[in-house]
Amino acid sequence: MKLRDAKILTDENVSPKVVKFLRDIGLDVLDVKEQNLHGSEDETLLAMALKEQRIIMSHDSDFGTLAINQGKKFHGIIFLRLKSPKPDNAINALNQLFAGDLELQPATILVLEEGRVRIRRPLLE
Repeated sequence: MKLRDAKILTDENVSPKVVKFLRDIGLDVLDVKEQNLHGSEDETLLAMALKEQRIIMSHDSDFGTLAINQGKKFHGIIFLRLKSPKPDNAINALNQLFAGDLELQPATILVLEEGRVRIRRPLLE
């Protein structure tokens, strides 16, 4: 699947401005805040995203920890590991990411940092 065709679940720490940007570029985005899922357990969100085949986007590394260290199943994770989590910085980084023609396999973790993207696929059963 092409990353630009992915469905996204944005964690509560992702700015509404970033959610709007993602929708403006044509992505199907479900936002935790808009769904009144504030304070939901990360495992609950991971399971929900897996069921709906959505990639979780977060500034929080806990989703990757659940996937890698605890072996929780997931569809995909985009970890915004940015020096500044300000919306404009995140949008600039995401604009570069989605401008590419990245092919994405299920159970992929993308770690988005300033100027680079690391791709990690944990060993899943």
